[in-house]
Amino acid sequence: MASSRRPTCSVLLLFAVLLSASLLLPSPSIVLAQIGETPIAEEHALQDVCAPLREAQAILASLQPLPNAHLEHKIGSSITPFSSRGWGDGLGWGHEGPLSTTFRLLPRLINTLFSPKTLLSKVPFLGGGGHTPKRGVKIGRARRDKIQSMLGLMEEAEKMGCQEVWAARGKMRMFPPKGVKQDLPAAYNAYKKYLEHSADPESQFMVGFFHATGLGGVEQDQGKALLYYTFAAVQGYRPASMALGYRHWAGIGVKEDCMLALDHYQVAAEKSYQTYLAGPPGGRTLPLTHTRLSDRVGGVYGPHASWASTGANAHRPAIRATMAFARGETEKEILEYYQYHSDRDSHAYTIRLGRLFYLGSVYFSHAGVSAGAEGVGEIPQDFRKAREYFLKVARVFWPVDFETDGSVAKWRRVSKEMEDSIKEPAMVAAAFLGRMALRGEGGKPDYRRARLWYERAAELGDREAHNGLGIIHRDGLIVPVDRQKAFHFFQAAASQDLAEAQVQLAKLHLDRGEIMQASAYLEVALRHGATFEAFHLLGKIHAANAKTGTRPGMCGVAVAYEKLVAERGNWDEDFVGEADRAWARGEEDKAFVGWSIGAEMGYEAGQNNIAFLLEKGFKLSGSDEPGVDSNGKDRHRALTLWVRSAAQDNVDAMVKVGDYYSDDKAYDRAVAYYQTAADTQTSAMAYWNLGFMYENGQGVPRDWHLAKRFYDLAGETNSEAYLPVILSLIKLYLRSWWIDLRTHGATPGLSLFAPDPNPQIQLSTLDRIKALFTDLTPVPSDERGEYDLDVGYQNEEGLEGEGDDVYEDRSGSGWAQHQHQHQRDRERQQIEDDEVEDLLEDLVLIVVLVGTVGLVWLRSRWAQQEREREERRRREGEAR
Repeated sequence: MASSRRPTCSVLLLFAVLLSASLLLPSPSIVLAQIGETPIAEEHALQDVCAPLREAQAILASLQPLPNAHLEHKIGSSITPFSSRGWGDGLGWGHEGPLSTTFRLLPRLINTLFSPKTLLSKVPFLGGGGHTPKRGVKIGRARRDKIQSMLGLMEEAEKMGCQEVWAARGKMRMFPPKGVKQDLPAAYNAYKKYLEHSADPESQFMVGFFHATGLGGVEQDQGKALLYYTFAAVQGYRPASMALGYRHWAGIGVKEDCMLALDHYQVAAEKSYQTYLAGPPGGRTLPLTHTRLSDRVGGVYGPHASWASTGANAHRPAIRATMAFARGETEKEILEYYQYHSDRDSHAYTIRLGRLFYLGSVYFSHAGVSAGAEGVGEIPQDFRKAREYFLKVARVFWPVDFETDGSVAKWRRVSKEMEDSIKEPAMVAAAFLGRMALRGEGGKPDYRRARLWYERAAELGDREAHNGLGIIHRDGLIVPVDRQKAFHFFQAAASQDLAEAQVQLAKLHLDRGEIMQASAYLEVALRHGATFEAFHLLGKIHAANAKTGTRPGMCGVAVAYEKLVAERGNWDEDFVGEADRAWARGEEDKAFVGWSIGAEMGYEAGQNNIAFLLEKGFKLSGSDEPGVDSNGKDRHRALTLWVRSAAQDNVDAMVKVGDYYSDDKAYDRAVAYYQTAADTQTSAMAYWNLGFMYENGQGVPRDWHLAKRFYDLAGETNSEAYLPVILSLIKLYLRSWWIDLRTHGATPGLSLFAPDPNPQIQLSTLDRIKALFTDLTPVPSDERGEYDLDVGYQNEEGLEGEGDDVYEDRSGSGWAQHQHQHQRDRERQQIEDDEVEDLLEDLVLIVVLVGTVGLVWLRSRWAQQEREREERRRREGEAR
């Protein structure tokens, strides 16, 4: 009985314990509610802590310059469609007359000559003399109050424990708005402080940048820079991947490794490419290209002396813009000129205006709209204005889009003369209108209207329209997907050398796994000016071949292609572009830091700009050190950046590095860089420097002839170097003669009439005639010696023969003497035979010559007789 009760009591006891526990503990719903409230409460607490920072960031955004603030000095607000009619039109005069034109230009002339800004700019200390740093600019009270409020809010956020304030403060101190002083040491400390609480990749990259460059007084340590770059790149920060790719490619702080560089650049390029594809149909519009500071002054050595502004490079947009600005031409004047003709119904100029406002630059690529435009001629991009200009031309040919019954309207019937004048501009306008409707530029996307305009332009033969229709059918925009029809449209555009269409064909082949055909189309697209997508797709093909070992030598090509893609597709972190805009606004310190970051990322333009500024003695406003300090720190950094720029095929940079080594008496290195630049056959300066080195025997043995040769090549490479080359040659000749006199001929000088280095044998007239028909290569008499009938040819050493075949008879039998006499007889007979043969040849040649002269004489007599007979017949005919 007792044993049967024990389990029952144990069960009851356990049940009582569980019941009491359930009464004491809260319900599961309460526990779950408390668990859910914990992160929410923490999030609210975090938001409350960083609320002042959010408010400070809003104020900071309002203090930043407007998007087109850097263009205020280039373009005013007077360029609007159809608004440039002068006073004469308001008074009733026709706008094409000279009086109306005078009244239209008179206000601008008065404003240019007598405006306060123009008058004050003539005073040197008030703004004359070109581009000067704008330091200590006065700011208004309202802006000052905003700055104080922003700084106070950041201090409040810091006291409340918001760690994000350090990252915001670091960025603000590196790239401060107007009215805030740049403080690079404070920026470095702020980023370091933030990394104590976070692994933010942007902050890691910035700390690595400070250690790489030593800006702000930070200890320069390439090992630490590489470490921080690696941390940031692992988290997918694109600039860090580019910096690591460039370091492994150039061997900066690490061993050169093409495959590692390719891995990093592929990551960065793929991110750029995905950003490109995430845009509207056809991909995002490429950013404007970057421009070197040196190009804006005609090159490192100035116009007409630099590689950048001579030869084919003189036609680059950056140089053309520089030369135009030197002549007084500006972007505003170009637009006004186009507007003037557009108002007079010149449809070609109306189309140009639309294109310029669509692309946002007066210099654009002729490889197609997708190739982008140049940053040197930037103007405010305005899709609304562009659409108005295009519609003005298109409506002349197509007054309406749809008929009353809903069908597509045909073009208007016009005279043959008017059709010839409007057909091509209308075709281009329709293609642009289709592109803008397809991509939603200047409004919402309208695929139906895009197809309408594209079909109109394609009917007239426009290549961009065929390419747009191919995109519509490939992607199934308002029509069913039809890749076959898309292929035909792309083929029609590609046959007109449109690079974008050739890339689209390559993509279709890649989708089918046809690598060879795709590669062929991509190579052709590169030759026709493709700037982005073709490089990436072809870079991926080369990278795959390099990694699989199929073509390991293509690693360098793949790195170059992917590097270009990563640099060109800089929509998100465009440090170099922001630096260009800051420089245009007069914010030199911000521009210097931005270009320095770009230089670390491998941008050749950034490296060139920083080296150019350091050489000119530029220094940051917050630095107490001069631009070129006594220890040569900045000079060493400038040389480093010139070397990196030269490694990216900048010929002027190669010559500049040679100049640095020449100044340091390292002539052998100087000659190596000069020779590398000269091997491109494009730099007259490199040829001239080599001539100077050979003339003076610096780094190479003195050689008057090589010096003259290089001076001559300098003149041949650049005709504008005629005067300095002539002066250098005169000095070279005079110097060589003086050295010749001083050394008594030991070092012979140059001769004005130098003898032929390969003198020919003096031949008789008959021999010269024979040389026209035979291979006559006589031996000079001084080499053969004189001939003796009894002995043969004799030279200075005795008898002619192989070795010393002079026999001496020691046996007394006379055998050697008989052998030698027999040999002389044979030689005498051979000479007589040769003379007979030569005589026969002479007779044959004389007969051939006489026969030729006779035939020529007979032909002339026959022709004369024919002319006489013709003249006789003509006279007889006239007599009848």
